[in-house]
Amino acid sequence: MAETLTLFKYDADIHFMLADDINKTVNPPMNNKIIKIYKGVDSVINFNVKDEDRKSVSLTSGTLTAYLVNHTTGNLLFSRLVEEIDNTTGQAKFKIFNKDLVGVESGFYDLSVTFADVTGQVLSLYCDRGDNVKMTIEIKDGPIPKLTESSNIVFSTKGGTGAKTYSSAINITSVAPDTKGLHTFVAYMTDYTGNLHAEGSIEETANGWFPITIGSSTVHKEYTTSTTLDPFNFSANLNWIRFAHDPASTNTGTVDKILYRS
Repeated sequence: MAETLTLFKYDADIHFMLADDINKTVNPPMNNKIIKIYKGVDSVINFNVKDEDRKSVSLTSGTLTAYLVNHTTGNLLFSRLVEEIDNTTGQAKFKIFNKDLVGVESGFYDLSVTFADVTGQVLSLYCDRGDNVKMTIEIKDGPIPKLTESSNIVFSTKGGTGAKTYSSAINITSVAPDTKGLHTFVAYMTDYTGNLHAEGSIEETANGWFPITIGSSTVHKEYTTSTTLDPFNFSANLNWIRFAHDPASTNTGTVDKILYRS
């Protein structure tokens, strides 16, 4: 039997009041919810601009500018002219693009809007009964998951002859706490002769290391004057992982780096 999944599309609406004098009797908007904006996708917020009698304001005589500000630091993320305007009804559409939020932390932000008339006078738009000019916007992680960067492992000694060199230990749960036991790494080498090792640990701390088989007939992988990008996959439930290379006495090359992810 087929199952039906119902999805809903909700419009985000904000009502603003444009008033020359808020000391007289006015009818301010009653916005009472936090607008949620999701990273990874474009968002549209509908603006409805009314006067103190809640009549639509003609926007033909000026321009609307929106500002998004970090609530904690007061730093401006961006300001933008609101371009999609219905000049007769006082309605406008404000777009926040995915690219606007790249590198922006999730959390609470302030959105404010100003109206500049033909004389150059800039007026604030009020958003609630407390005569506030800032609306709270919550920026949240969106429906598209973030890709976790691979761990870049560089040995303290990339080459040499005869001396085995270990990498630092990687706490796998801090890299990928939802790991299902699949591990992938790529070794980058230049004219390298020697052996590459992978070791794991299930201890709470980085101790009790045991070898992980990555060679066809040995636990390690052997190389002779190899310049390559060599990928590996294996499955294991680990808390820690580390790598080592054991160069041959004839080695003149290097293990440049290892990229690892789980």
